Amino acid sequence: MSDFETAHQLEQAKASHQGIPAELSFEDVIKNRTCPPCSLNDFMDYLYYIEHNAESLQFFLWYCDYVERFSGLLPRQKALSKPWDPEKAKEPRSRFITYSHKRARSDKMGKIMTILEMESDKKARESFEGEHKTRGSISTTASRDSSRPRTPPPALLSPTGSTAKEDWQPFTIQPFRDEISRIVRQYIAEGAPRQLSLSAKDREWCLRASQHTTHPSALLPAFTVAEANLRSQHPNFIRWTRSNTNPTRMVFARAMGILLILIGFAIDIILILSRRSNFLRIVCLVPWWPGITSFIAGWKCLCVILHFKNERQLRPWEQETHYIHQDEDEDEEVEQDKPKDKGDTPGTKQHPRQNHSISSTTSSRPIDPLRKESLQTFGPKNDYTMEKEEWFSSYKQKGIMDKIFDETIPVQNRALRMLQDRTVFFAVLCGGVGASVLTVGSLFIPGRNLIL
Repeated sequence: MSDFETAHQLEQAKASHQGIPAELSFEDVIKNRTCPPCSLNDFMDYLYYIEHNAESLQFFLWYCDYVERFSGLLPRQKALSKPWDPEKAKEPRSRFITYSHKRARSDKMGKIMTILEMESDKKARESFEGEHKTRGSISTTASRDSSRPRTPPPALLSPTGSTAKEDWQPFTIQPFRDEISRIVRQYIAEGAPRQLSLSAKDREWCLRASQHTTHPSALLPAFTVAEANLRSQHPNFIRWTRSNTNPTRMVFARAMGILLILIGFAIDIILILSRRSNFLRIVCLVPWWPGITSFIAGWKCLCVILHFKNERQLRPWEQETHYIHQDEDEDEEVEQDKPKDKGDTPGTKQHPRQNHSISSTTSSRPIDPLRKESLQTFGPKNDYTMEKEEWFSSYKQKGIMDKIFDETIPVQNRALRMLQDRTVFFAVLCGGVGASVLTVGSLFIPGRNLIL
């Protein structure tokens, strides 16, 4: 992907964000601050099962975590990996395009450098305070040893065996060297398992920079491209989460809307052919209004009945996980109902599914929001063939009626609920206007007096 295409994607993303609540912004979704079905897990599922393009989010999450971990290093560790500067590396200036829209990349690099400098100052203050506390006890020992002759430290040797300069450091001692090499093989290199859609110049930048430094600036072009892809997909993801039905229920809702509209026309034709008063044709408003409303809402992938119940149907890949959680909750209730053992200490409660073999370090580790192994940072190539998924065969065996009345769960996201309210209100308004126009038009049609 070229720099011009990246900038164009960012501009389109900004334009398409109109109408999306601030609570469902890209930043909140990425930081996992939103409730389902707009959480980070749901965004990954959308990219994996719908867009078939999950590599950008996988790399993006790793890069954000890497910047945070790199900023927590000690100053002497950061000194081993300087920021990548192509001019100091004697790169031809013509090989790097200097478009005006590449200022965004420099702005991102400036923010990253600011974060790193803030963390460095914090570490420096902490180390200074620690040295200040121990300076009194060390000063007496240092005065005794000051008269002893000091031997110079051994000189660093380069890979060729010659004495290196003072500022020379072998690349193998740089922090996170192995991790950067794995990331390059996983996402950057040509033919990588999860290769990002980078331009030739951006790919060459990342490959060359990662050979010299492990600073986050080495992979900044890849991060910029991944962010542009994600921001362009974010509005589509929000519109997709607005749907509260599966495709089968969606078709059913549209069909019911069309059926109600046809029933209204049938009643209107009978009243026109009868000797009844023209004002009796107002009853056609009853099937027309909900019929047009249901059809428009179904066209927007919303079921009005489920919306008024504040529910949504489970996605096919969510059902297996939902059933597992239900089984775990039932097991916990059974364990809690069991009488306590005599050896249990009174007043202490134990989690029914707690594993005592897990150490405190492992149990305190934060849970990765990406529950699938294939969606982790490192892993095999993303296989978007849904036929291989465990849920696919069971969902395919369901009947049409089972899919129409599939299991539902409450909508937890309030901002998404407001977005759905807006869509339903628009459908109801259009339905009312359309039904009123048809009813008024029917009143002016003269009766035929053909039937009673």
